Amino acid sequence: MKKNLLVNYNLLRILAIFFVIATHMLAGVWIADAQTQPMAWHMREIIRTVTLTSNGLFFMLSGRFILEKFDGNIPGFYWKRLVKIGIPALFVSFFYYAQNHGLSLSAVYVKDFIKGFLQAQIVGYLWFILALAGFYLAVPFLWRMLKDMTKKELWWLLTVSLAYFVIQNLYQIFHMEQMLTSYILYSWVIYCILGFVLDKLELSRAQVFLFLGLGAAGLFLSSIEEIFFTGQNPALFNYAPSMIFMCMAIYLLVTRYGTVITRHLEKPIHFISRYTFFIYLFHGLTHNFIFTYLVEPGIAGYGAWLLLSLLSFCLALGISIPIYHLIYEPLCRLLLSLPNRFQRN
Repeated sequence: MKKNLLVNYNLLRILAIFFVIATHMLAGVWIADAQTQPMAWHMREIIRTVTLTSNGLFFMLSGRFILEKFDGNIPGFYWKRLVKIGIPALFVSFFYYAQNHGLSLSAVYVKDFIKGFLQAQIVGYLWFILALAGFYLAVPFLWRMLKDMTKKELWWLLTVSLAYFVIQNLYQIFHMEQMLTSYILYSWVIYCILGFVLDKLELSRAQVFLFLGLGAAGLFLSSIEEIFFTGQNPALFNYAPSMIFMCMAIYLLVTRYGTVITRHLEKPIHFISRYTFFIYLFHGLTHNFIFTYLVEPGIAGYGAWLLLSLLSFCLALGISIPIYHLIYEPLCRLLLSLPNRFQRN
């Protein structure tokens, strides 16, 4: 990929992690009372809807690059993903677990830790890693399916998948029992596929603007649902077509037209994006630090929300840089070299 295009994806990666932090920061900042200030509360929830696109954006970025770079080496791919993603997530989970439960080698302690990790109960936001692991398991087979598909077939894949999610949304809106449940690309996998497919289709400017329009329509519908049907539609987030279209729109907007920003900030964007995974891992720690030592939970206003989100981002970045270079990189080099050493022996 050309360097001037890669920086746009890195900008999207930074935007996505900031959205994650901003979403979680809303829990500690008072914006409005839902009963006495309904419109202000709805505005808060609409903003949260936009920042929640972070989930889909991260899955799209993961799918776009993982499916492109996969080389057919299945054992090597699984080992590399375990080393680069699984072990850091396990380490952070153990750090939090040890903080609350101390250290022990007892069977009960180990069992409870494994159970808590696999259910994302120790660090709630690490559900993303578990969901991503399911996609990683399927990558070799999805890659085999996708790599030789024609553009016409990719368009059909995109159309059928989006239609399926519309139908699933109708099941939830009308509170019906879901019967059409066996589609192979259901759940977060569709986002991973979208990141790869949207780029491989090489969309024209008119097609890009079509998806941007669908994203705007998705935001409008989500806003209508929030204001007039609060709590009545369980499909507002994640797999809702409105959320999928918003994610697609932001993805295309930044990757296609982000050059307006990135042309002036290429070096810092490349630098910061390198640490986004670790910012994700440690932002819970920085949130706790902020609300324990710096401000009281319930601080009011959008300004406080944005400033604290930015502060949490910077603190997490500051933690990530030394850990990345002093621990993560050397450990990755060591562990990733082990298969080659065993083969030589």
